[in-house]
Formats: sequence, structure tokens, C-alpha cells
Amino acid sequence: MPKFPLSSANANSLRPSVFSTLTAQFKLLPAPPIPLQLGDTYREPCAAAHIDRAAQKLPKTKAYAYSNPWGLEELRTAVAQRCTNDGLLGVGADNVQVTAGGSQAINVVLQTWLQPGDEVLVCAPYWPLIKGMITSLGAIPVEVPFYPGIRQGVPVAQLLQPFVTERTVALYLCTPNNPCGTVLSAAQVAEVGVFAVKNDLWTISDEAYHHYIYDDTPHPWLANEPGMAARTASIFTTSKSYALAGMRTGFLVGDTAWLDVSRRVSTHQIYGVPVICQYAALGAIQEGGPWIAETKAAYKRVAKIVRDSLQADFGNADGGGYVFPDFTKELNGKPMITWIQELLREGVCISPGDAFGKDFENFARICFTSVPEDQVVLAVERLNKSLDRLRAGRAL
Repeated sequence: MPKFPLSSANANSLRPSVFSTLTAQFKLLPAPPIPLQLGDTYREPCAAAHIDRAAQKLPKTKAYAYSNPWGLEELRTAVAQRCTNDGLLGVGADNVQVTAGGSQAINVVLQTWLQPGDEVLVCAPYWPLIKGMITSLGAIPVEVPFYPGIRQGVPVAQLLQPFVTERTVALYLCTPNNPCGTVLSAAQVAEVGVFAVKNDLWTISDEAYHHYIYDDTPHPWLANEPGMAARTASIFTTSKSYALAGMRTGFLVGDTAWLDVSRRVSTHQIYGVPVICQYAALGAIQEGGPWIAETKAAYKRVAKIVRDSLQADFGNADGGGYVFPDFTKELNGKPMITWIQELLREGVCISPGDAFGKDFENFARICFTSVPEDQVVLAVERLNKSLDRLRAGRAL
């Protein structure tokens, strides 16, 4: 057991941010690079979600008092109604736990379901924090190369079944996917449901980008599949849906049989989400429909610009806010971190692919929603110029 001044093995296993090692180089740049590494948006939230509006709605008697650790009832009711309107079945206020962003929602459900030594199938490439969250509980994340096969039409069970062992208890899935923009079809989501029921697995369905599917087909809900309602945790975040990342408000939605246990976990982690943040989220959910439609149109337009102009090997962003090119040919043996350092001097910042899975060291995530359209266009021009330099074997 570690003693002072040592930290635990679980804590030490958490991956540091690659950009923490580049801080000194950022300070030496003549101008800040265009930040395509951030999983964020340039968009302002809708007016109803602005903090001054939230403060006006917040009764003075509630402003500085403890609130229900489950979350404000009016917010949970609004979330349940929004889920119903969007097609997720069987959701009432009692099926909703308000959390400190989608990140805490995932952490809470992992702590609810996992014991040390349990294995979780993590569909790769994946949201970077999921692996560390699993590891910090003494459980084992099992990376499954998944989304490339999904794009090629490989059956879900063929991709997942070889990684199942007697210790497998859960599956983590994100569609639209961060980092590659892959969107599972309704048929593929149904296949995931059949697989989970057959193998008796819990499932975490990360719905962070469910509002942003660009072919306008209805979002297929994993929890709606036969046998899946009781075993699925649906994760929502106002960070991605409503541009409220700083408000740290998300929602864990699921069956009360296990959600009531998750509420205890959440209470022991943070007690409750700040009331002002919940009122901002309430305003967004109640009045943010037109804002989402406008934002989706803007993101869809920029996704097409990236698809048509970025001279690299990548699958189109069918949803979400990212593309995930494979730069193996261009790098030709050069370490990705070396190219990222060069790109900083060329005026662009992107995220290295190995943060999203061990098989993706020559990939990089590019976020096309973090800056306005004209900045994305300029960033792509700079990326193409840098890629031409790599192909020609020229030093910076």
C-alpha cells in the first residue's frame, strides 16, 4: 500500500494531458494556434441559458441553499419530457439524476456497476476519459477496434464477441462517436442490443452528440431495444447539446432499480450540482430547440467543408464535431507528437490519436466546431500545407 508521499497505483495510471507537456512551447509562439484540439464549440448558448437569465428565474430562497441531490424536480421533469419528445421511451423524472456534466454521470454509473477485476468493453476509438475512469476503480478497460469495422459494415457481434470473457460485465458505446464522427444505424444499434442481452451486459450509451446527426435520420436509442431498458445507462450533457460546458451539468437516465444506487454514489461524490447551473440547463432545455436546429445546420455545413477540403485519409463526420484522419503515410515514421509540435508553429493545434486508443498512434482528432467557420477554413489550409511538406519530406 502506498504511504506518504506516494500516490496510489490507480491514480498514477491516469493519463496526463499531452498539452501539459507543450505549455512552454505555447508561450513561445508568436500567435496562438487555431485550437482544433478542443472538444468544444464557438457558439454562444441560447439566451434562455445565459447565467443572468438563470439568476432572474432563481428564487432568492433557493439561491444559496442546498438543493435536492437528485437535481431540481422541474429540471428532471424537463429532461424526461425532452427525452420523450426525442423518442427515448419510458422516461419520467424519477429516471433522471442531474450530474456534474456527462463525465460525472459516466463515473457514477461505473462506480455503481463495477467491482475490481471486472472488464468493460470499450468501443474504440473512444472518448479519452473513459479508460482512466474504469482503471481508477480497479476494473479493466478492454479496447475493441469497433468503429472502423462499423463503417465497413462488419456485424456488431463479429467485432465484439472475441473480446468477451467470463469477467466482462459492461459495454461503453458512443454514437455519434467522439473522436471519429461515426454514427451507428438503427440496425446496428439493434445488433448491439442483441449482443448485450445475449452476453448479459450492462451498457453505457454515451448520447453526448445525439442532437447532431447530419443526414437527419432519427437517432436510434439503445435503451429502446428489446431487453435493454433495464440494463442501459443513457448519458446526456448540456456541454455538447447546448454549449454549456462551463455549467458542468449533465444527466444520467435509466432504470430506477440501479439509478437509486447511483444517486447514493453521486451524493457521496459531489452532493449536488450548483443550483444556478441547473437553472441555466433548464432554460436551455425548455427554450433551446431553435438554437439546436441553427447550430446543427452550422456544424453540418462545416463538416462538409472539412470533408471536401482536408487532404487526408478519414471517414466523413456523419454526426458530432470531429474527424479522425489516419496520417500514417504522411508521417512516414515521424512521431505524431513531433508533428504536433511542428503544427503549433504552423498555426494549428490538433489532438494525438493515441489518446483515443492504442491502435491509433498515427491518427489525430480534429474538432471542427471549436472555432467559427472562417477559422476552420484557415486551419484546413494550414493543415494541407503542412501535409504537403510532410509528403515532400521537407523539414519545417
